[in-house]
Amino acid sequence: MTRLLTREIAKRLTECSPHDIAVESMYLREGEELPEINEETVVILGMPVYVGKIPLPGIKALREIEGSGAMTLALVAYSGHDYGNALYELTHFADERELSVIGAGAIAITYASLRGESFGKSAIIDTISLGEYADAAVKKIKRLGGCDIEGLKIKAAPLEVKGRLPMHRMSRISPRAAAMAQMALDRLPIGRKESEWFL
Repeated sequence: MTRLLTREIAKRLTECSPHDIAVESMYLREGEELPEINEETVVILGMPVYVGKIPLPGIKALREIEGSGAMTLALVAYSGHDYGNALYELTHFADERELSVIGAGAIAITYASLRGESFGKSAIIDTISLGEYADAAVKKIKRLGGCDIEGLKIKAAPLEVKGRLPMHRMSRISPRAAAMAQMALDRLPIGRKESEWFL
């Protein structure tokens, strides 16, 4: 999901940059060396949702980022019925690391069944919503970067994302238990929600 959005953003921003746009994708892991991030960087930050939260290893890895005020698009991928507080959590922890979150989105992902099983490994991303999000995000990046309004940069307004942080530590469970709980939730015959984004 994040690689697809990164390619779409880079393609749409080529007219705004006198130089080639460098694109780098990586998995965020605790203890891993990260590339330098500065105000010329646009960060696309994505996390999975488990039982309405982002996973604890993801939070630990986020705490190693030095954001330097880089414009950031935060995304969560969810396959259940609701993304809960995950998007709010991701934007909150990104803000703590000095990433300037200018857009946030919860993208619905479904899994095609393989060999008659109810769950498989083939993810189907809501590419229509992702494309609409890319279009809107690029317009905002251009305005904030001074590309659209005669070279004049504007300041981003605070982003309003629904949700809250967990009230107690026990709301975090191990990633394996969270994944199993999410699979159980996905089996419930409740109407699924659609992708949603905030800019």
